[in-house]
Amino acid sequence: PLPSNASDLRDTRELHLFNGGPPLRLLRLWGRFDPDHQQGVRRARIVACVGWLPLRLPALLPIPAGHDEVWRAFLRDASVHARSLIVAPLLVLAEAACIPLLGELAHTFRDRGLIPAAELPAYERVVHSIRRLRDWWLVEAVAVVLAYGLAVLLVTHVPTSFLPDWHRSASEGAPLGRSPASWWAMLVSLPLLLVLLLGWAWRIFLWALYLWRVSRLDLRLVASHPEGAGGLMFVSYSLNSFSLLGIAIGVIVAGLELAHLLAGGDITPEQLGRVTFGSIVFVLVLFTAPLLCFCAPLLRTWRQGVKAYGALAQRVGTSLEDRWMRAPPGPETAEPLSSPDFSAVADLFQSVEKAYQMRVVPVELRSAFTLAMATALPFGVVALALVPFDKVLEKMVGLFL
Repeated sequence: PLPSNASDLRDTRELHLFNGGPPLRLLRLWGRFDPDHQQGVRRARIVACVGWLPLRLPALLPIPAGHDEVWRAFLRDASVHARSLIVAPLLVLAEAACIPLLGELAHTFRDRGLIPAAELPAYERVVHSIRRLRDWWLVEAVAVVLAYGLAVLLVTHVPTSFLPDWHRSASEGAPLGRSPASWWAMLVSLPLLLVLLLGWAWRIFLWALYLWRVSRLDLRLVASHPEGAGGLMFVSYSLNSFSLLGIAIGVIVAGLELAHLLAGGDITPEQLGRVTFGSIVFVLVLFTAPLLCFCAPLLRTWRQGVKAYGALAQRVGTSLEDRWMRAPPGPETAEPLSSPDFSAVADLFQSVEKAYQMRVVPVELRSAFTLAMATALPFGVVALALVPFDKVLEKMVGLFL
C-alpha cells in the first residue's frame, strides 16, 4: 500500500536510502530486486554456486595423468574457497543485515527531532542527493567495467606460473595455457566478487557522505543527553551492522595466509599477529572514520553546555548555600531533610555532570569491540592451523585436570 501522506512517503524513502548501488540496480533492471531482502539467503546460495561449483568440475578435466595433482592443488588453494564460498555469500547477506539498519539510523535524525524545522529543507536536499547518487546508472556501469577490466588484466599480464597449479592446463593448445577452471575463475567468479565489493565500497561512501552533510547542518544536540554524545551515540550502532563485512575482509586476508601455509610456506605467530592487528585496524578505521565528522558539532555543543550548565550550577548552588548555610537559622531552615531543595539540586547537578562528561566522538566501545572481534574471527582458523592438534588437545585437557 502507498503511504498515506507526503510525510510518510518521505520517511519511507529515507528508510530505503541506501538500498541500491551495484549490483542491486542490475537486479532491479532484471526484475529480480528484493527491496526487503527476504531472499538474501537464496541469493547467497546462488552466488556461492555460481562462483565456486563450476571451479570444482573443470579442475578435474585437464588430462587423466594430471587429474590427481590438479585436484589436490585446487583443494589446497584456501583463498579461492574463502572468496567464493564465504566472502561472496557474506557480502550478499550483509545487504540484508546492514542496509535496513543504515536506513533506520538515517531516519532517527528526523524521528528524534535532531533536525530543527529551519533545517528541514536543507536536510531534504541531502536525502535527495544521496538517493540520486545511489541510483546513478554510471556507478553500476563503472563497477562492471572495473571488475572485468581487472579480470582481463590478470588474464593477460599474470603468467600462470605465478598462480596455483589448477590454473594451468596440461592439454596442448589450451588458450594462454589456462585450464577451464582458471577461465571461469577469472571471467566469472572474480568479477562477481569484485562487483559485490565495489557495491559495498559505494554504499560506505554514500553513508559517509550522508553523515558528513548532516553534520554540516545546525543539529539540535543536547549536552546532558544520557547517551553521553549529545544524542548522536546511535550512529555508533552502524558498527554492529558492519560486522559481516568485517568477517568478509578478515576471511579474504586470512584465506591468503592459510593458502600460503597449505602450500608449504612458513608463517610465524608473530607474523600472523601483525597481519591480524593490521586487518582489525583497517576495518575499524574504515567504518568508524565516517562517524568522526560529528566531532566538530559535538565539541561545539560541549563547549556551549559547559558554559551554560556551569553557569546554571553556579547560580543554583550559590542560592542553595545562601539559604541553608549562610542565612541565620529560622523556622524554614530547621528541617533541611524535609525540604525538596537538596534532591532537586542533586538532580540538576547530575545533568551538569553529564554535560561536562559528554563525549565528542560518537563511538561506542562495545560496538567497536564487536566489529574488531568479527574481523579477527577468521584468523583464529589460521592460528589453529599453526599449532599441532596434539598440543591443542594437551592444552584443553590441562584446563580440566
